[in-house]
Amino acid sequence: MLPPVLFLLVCGIVGPIFWVMGLATGDEPGAGWLLPTGIAITVLDLVIGVLIGRGRYRSAQKLHRLRSNGRPARAQVLSFDPTNVRINDQPLLKLRLRIHGADLAPFEVESRTVVSDFRMPLLYAGDLPVLVDPESQEWEFDWDAADPITPVVPSAAVLPPAAAAKTPAERLAELDDLLAKDLVTRDEYDATRARILDGI
Repeated sequence: MLPPVLFLLVCGIVGPIFWVMGLATGDEPGAGWLLPTGIAITVLDLVIGVLIGRGRYRSAQKLHRLRSNGRPARAQVLSFDPTNVRINDQPLLKLRLRIHGADLAPFEVESRTVVSDFRMPLLYAGDLPVLVDPESQEWEFDWDAADPITPVVPSAAVLPPAAAAKTPAERLAELDDLLAKDLVTRDEYDATRARILDGI
């Protein structure tokens, strides 16, 4: 709990400043509000820091418990929707999952979970590994065990016939036209032209 409490005290340094100034000014007229305001801000910072620290501790405790004693299972992604909220610049999603496993009775869960941007494509796979406590039905994504998504690179065999049949001269002419219309930068033009010429 200590890091978030210290962080909030540093960010909310105005509280201690107010109560120190309140103590220093004593009974000067117009300064009576400094001490109680400073104390209130400091107490509020401490309460918020303790709540955040407690939440982080419980989350870390749950993760440790699941990694130590949890059973591997699969989570079928039934739906996921954005909440338009980002935490630490990562999207918070509303997930609906059906969790099932070899020795686990299937059950459905709804959860708001932070999923990093680079893991979002894994949700489209539809089936993800999870760790589950069968008694409490607590669960956690096991991202390390998830199958990586391989990007699909179209080959000449799946390109439309017109695109696959273009000669290097036609492709260079199209590239010149794109440059003339300012649809590509000079660097993109040079790199693409070099690739076309290398393929001849």
